Amino acid sequence: MKSSRLYSGIHSLRRAALVGACVVVILFAGNASASPRLSETEAGRLVMVNYIIHFAHHIQWPIEAFNGTGAPFRVCIVGDDQIREPLWARLKHQSIDGRRASVETLAHGELRRARDCQLLLMLALPRADQLEIIGALQFFPVLTMSDSPRFAATGGMVEFSGSGSNVALRLNKTMLERAELKTGSSLFRLTRLAP
Repeated sequence: MKSSRLYSGIHSLRRAALVGACVVVILFAGNASASPRLSETEAGRLVMVNYIIHFAHHIQWPIEAFNGTGAPFRVCIVGDDQIREPLWARLKHQSIDGRRASVETLAHGELRRARDCQLLLMLALPRADQLEIIGALQFFPVLTMSDSPRFAATGGMVEFSGSGSNVALRLNKTMLERAELKTGSSLFRLTRLAP
């Protein structure tokens, strides 16, 4: 009886350690609240734009992620595209890793086009649609981001949560590694890990 409890306890600890290894939580400026989603407010979209640009500059994509030396750095949006305008306003005069930036809106079914993006935002999509896109992209070097709850836990790479100045980011390191996206320590310079 005692040994089965011990085995069950060890099994639970291993499972918790595995889940903990997959998702890293990074907190910014306080604790995050559950709603509204960041993309639902103008202030939240501006916060997301700042972090999207930060990620674009601090993640290294494999050279095969680009269709030639003159290919742009493609930021793509599926779902609610209210973030497109503020994102383009910030990116239109920037280059990312020596490449001009482009911002594109994709329809849900454009999975082939999504594979050519470097960064894909999925906003206000039903969970089933998100899971389909995540599954189709899991071995491609496309950084997936969303402000949907449990996005990182279900295979997405970067999940935004919170509102206003209270933002939390959850990173799924397993999926980042699977897509061969390299994160440097500079990505975490202004962050602290959650306890």
